[in-house]
Amino acid sequence: MASKHAQDLRRRIDAASENLSRQLQGMEVHRERADAPGEWTTREVLSHLLFEPGFDPAATLGTFSESDYPVIGIDAGATFLDDQRRQMTLPQFKDALEAQRRRVLEYIDRLEEQDFERRKARIPLFKQFMGTDEITLEMYLGAMFDYHWNDHAGQLEKIRQAVEHGRDAAGTPSGVRA
Repeated sequence: MASKHAQDLRRRIDAASENLSRQLQGMEVHRERADAPGEWTTREVLSHLLFEPGFDPAATLGTFSESDYPVIGIDAGATFLDDQRRQMTLPQFKDALEAQRRRVLEYIDRLEEQDFERRKARIPLFKQFMGTDEITLEMYLGAMFDYHWNDHAGQLEKIRQAVEHGRDAAGTPSGVRA
């Protein structure tokens, strides 16, 4: 049976995934839309959530340790959009994100209760908003799903609203000429 930490994280990860999925409903034809000039498109948001090509969340989690913490660099401003991702459909993005989510869940289900607090990594990016760069597995996963996935689901919601209200990326109502 999974630990209490794993069960709680699973619930939070599932909630973030459901939130993201809700925002993606009907967005297939709006993959190249942004909610405002200079903002990321749906495609860029989804590519960013996948991290760099080849990223394996379980392998990253496996580097967390009880001492001699590894340093994990995160490029918060990168979309990681490459030629392959430029061709991906919305279902392909959803499948890739779901595969990463499943890898995380499979990994945390194998952990002992104490692993969530004892195993850490140094993540310099987190110091600015968490006050420390020594991040536990639980803190990392909470940040990645509670914050990261939900934050970008909010970004997708803004794109959805712009589409539904007929605004183009410049904020001008569709069909209105300047």
